[in-house]
Amino acid sequence: MSLWDYTHFFQKNKVDLFTKSFISLFLFLFGYTLFLIFYTWSNFEGSFLLFAVPLPFYVIATCLLLKYRHLLKTKSQCTIAHTKQDKYEKTGLSEAFSQELKEKLEDLMDTQKLYLNHELRLDDIANMLNISRHHASQVINENFNMSFYDFINTYRIEEAKNKLCNNFKKSSESISDIAYQCGFNNRVSFYKAFKKRTKITPKEFIQNAA
Repeated sequence: MSLWDYTHFFQKNKVDLFTKSFISLFLFLFGYTLFLIFYTWSNFEGSFLLFAVPLPFYVIATCLLLKYRHLLKTKSQCTIAHTKQDKYEKTGLSEAFSQELKEKLEDLMDTQKLYLNHELRLDDIANMLNISRHHASQVINENFNMSFYDFINTYRIEEAKNKLCNNFKKSSESISDIAYQCGFNNRVSFYKAFKKRTKITPKEFIQNAA
């Protein structure tokens, strides 16, 4: 990201004075460090004195970072939240209606097990809820904090975990069979989604469940 991009970001997101000052101090220290390296390599006499100049600034920057790191983290999270809010600000979907649609969607997933459909698309969900595709995406993003495919795969993985726990070793089914039964089109996508959700592979899950 260029200096112009950073400037535009600060203006657009209205970054507070503290954050601007902290970043400015960091950039100053970074630039001064490069300056020191250049003169040290040039065997500039008395260059050791130059190293003493930025020491107080390094100490100040370190203290500020340690003291206000939680504040910076909170501001970062707020920026992300505002970005998401701005994305759907003019969609016309109220919070109450979004919550109602969330409950309907959960009911559809639990009772009809839509996730078992290999060809399930966001448009299908939108049609069942009688809303636009954009609103369907908004409901999932805002209420579950995940994308459509991650949302669907969450149900598929839970279904797969139940099947893998229920006498899987005694059956003639393979992991690929289980994956297909749960809505995945192939073994690779199943393994990838399973590990993303559980942090372990299906085989490791079976071993742990034994």
